Amino acid sequence: MADAICDICGKSVPIHESFIVRIDVFADPTLPPMGGEGQASLDTSESMAALLEQMKGMSADDLQDGVHRRFEHRLCAKCQRAFLANPLGLPRQRKSGMN
Repeated sequence: MADAICDICGKSVPIHESFIVRIDVFADPTLPPMGGEGQASLDTSESMAALLEQMKGMSADDLQDGVHRRFEHRLCAKCQRAFLANPLGLPRQRKSGMN
C-alpha cells in the first residue's frame, strides 16, 4: 500500500493514516433583490455585452475562480489537529487580562 505525503509538513505516512481536507470556495448563489420595475427595465443583451467585455482580459483560471474552486490536501495526524484548531490560519487574538 502506498504512502501519502503530508501537504503541510512533507512527512510520509501510510495512506490509511492520512486525512483528506477538501475546501470549496464558491460565489454566493443569492440573487440581488430586484423589484418589478428593475426587472422591466433590465436590458439583458446590454448586460450580457458588458459582462463579455469584462471577461475579455480574464484567463480561464480567473473566470473559474470567480465561480468555484476546489482544493484537496492530504495531512498527517499532527497537521490535521493543527488545521482543525485554526483552519484559516488566523493569528490568535489575546483577550485583555488573560495570560
